[in-house]
Amino acid sequence: MAWNERLSSRWKRWLALLPILAIGLLVLLGLPGRVWAHASLTNAVPAANAELQQAPKSIHLTFNERLEDGVYYIKVLDAKKKPVTDKAAALNATRTEVELDLPALAPGSYLVSYHVISADGHPVEGTYLFAVGQSLSEQPIEVPANAEHLHSGGLSQNMSLLDIVSYLSRILYYIMMLLFTGWVLWLRFGLQGMDGSRPALEGWTVQLQRGYLLAFLFFMFVHIYAMIGSGGPQAMKALFTSTSIGYLWLASLALSLLSFVVLYRNLWLDLLWLVLLWLCKSLNGHAAVFAPQSQTIVLDLVHLASAALWMGGLLMLLVLWRRSKEDGALFFPRFSSAALISIVLLIVSGVLTVFVFLPDVKYIVETQWGKLLLVKSALVLLVVITAASLRLLYRKHGQLRKVSYLLKQDAALALLIACIVGIFTYLTPQPANEPLNWHVMGEKIHMTAQITPNAPGVNEITVKVWLPEKLGQPKQVLFKLRNPDLPDIAPIEVPLQPVQEPVNSYEESYGMKKHTYKAKGSYLPYPGYWNIEIRVMDSNDDETVYEKQIRLF
Repeated sequence: MAWNERLSSRWKRWLALLPILAIGLLVLLGLPGRVWAHASLTNAVPAANAELQQAPKSIHLTFNERLEDGVYYIKVLDAKKKPVTDKAAALNATRTEVELDLPALAPGSYLVSYHVISADGHPVEGTYLFAVGQSLSEQPIEVPANAEHLHSGGLSQNMSLLDIVSYLSRILYYIMMLLFTGWVLWLRFGLQGMDGSRPALEGWTVQLQRGYLLAFLFFMFVHIYAMIGSGGPQAMKALFTSTSIGYLWLASLALSLLSFVVLYRNLWLDLLWLVLLWLCKSLNGHAAVFAPQSQTIVLDLVHLASAALWMGGLLMLLVLWRRSKEDGALFFPRFSSAALISIVLLIVSGVLTVFVFLPDVKYIVETQWGKLLLVKSALVLLVVITAASLRLLYRKHGQLRKVSYLLKQDAALALLIACIVGIFTYLTPQPANEPLNWHVMGEKIHMTAQITPNAPGVNEITVKVWLPEKLGQPKQVLFKLRNPDLPDIAPIEVPLQPVQEPVNSYEESYGMKKHTYKAKGSYLPYPGYWNIEIRVMDSNDDETVYEKQIRLF
């Protein structure tokens, strides 16, 4: 009996909507606007490793995306590990800047520790030092061994046991969500003519239901600590009462518990439950912060639904095949055709998502997220080849046992892809810009160039030149920026102005006199490669030229 003849009219109607939805998505998406990834620290005042003559009045941190309200803090510790203030940090109206007012600080070294949650639900924390009235080498403060200027949650060789458990919990949660929700879809629409197998499959349903609930509880328990940092019980309360991530966790938990009550009673109620569960997952991820949000959410929902249909159907096929070869043979053509449409939707929605997430597709090789995406794409290609081989061999032999090894290979590939997705959905898609601190030592002259925050937009540019005191002040210091992608555009000449800085007895003088020049403005308007050229001419008309290429994302 042909595939179309075996399917009920209801199932065919729902399946027919999938290609229509794909075409609708292409029309809906249009051109994406400017987007951001995980929150990144773009500017810190005072800066990391700053050695200040005057004590700062506050710690001011600027991030590149909106932050969650409720769970954020800045802590400043002195050399004795004591907090310098018990005041709470404040978030500005745009929720991109966090500021902590400071009391009058005595000379010494200080440690700044910050913790925020980005709008996509990922914790971002970091630690750095600054000094007042002395060098950081004097009265050194003890820095935690795992302290970083910015913690982005990426993969590294130095991951702790907690990091590994966190990734495992994400993978388990993602796999169980796809298997369970996909299983619900197939149980509703794909078992016509297999009434004898339904009781056994419903038993599997209960186990998948329990497994998903336990996986989610494990995921939530593991990640609570990362979300609240060292904020204590107050931060725990704020997480679930003042942040969208807390609300989404509670909503997901409620939906998980409601599944034991509401599922399999009404078709439309089941579909609503599935969409709400996928929506909670979409809002707790990259789709929540990339613009335009309505399009990224729709894309993510389609991606999740397609992945669930494929993985849930594959599991059901394996169960049916082991239990009843006849029912397995009856189910296979249905799964094969639905899986083909699912893979097409996965590829289309995945490609469109990449174009939304990345302003430049070349960035895909710059991050762990992009490299894992390439691995995932290779595995998807293997899935396509496996699926095509399955269809051809089944049509030739008409028996599942002839293609059982390919079914197992398809299942293994599905699990590998789900593992990768469970990891890279918690990595940042876009590369992060780092402040420039470029120092060049010479025999007669030393030079330091700094750009903060070293990202497209308004930047503060500082050039410090050390010359023998007998030469006096440089006759000329030029700072030019050229974009190699725009060879016909003249270089941007940065108007450096000399500034008088207090004499710091603790700053290295190299046996010379320091001269400082600064400028602030939008001198780096575009992302991409930029060539820096600095020309320093001393009073003897001897010119030293420095050249360096940087890249902005």
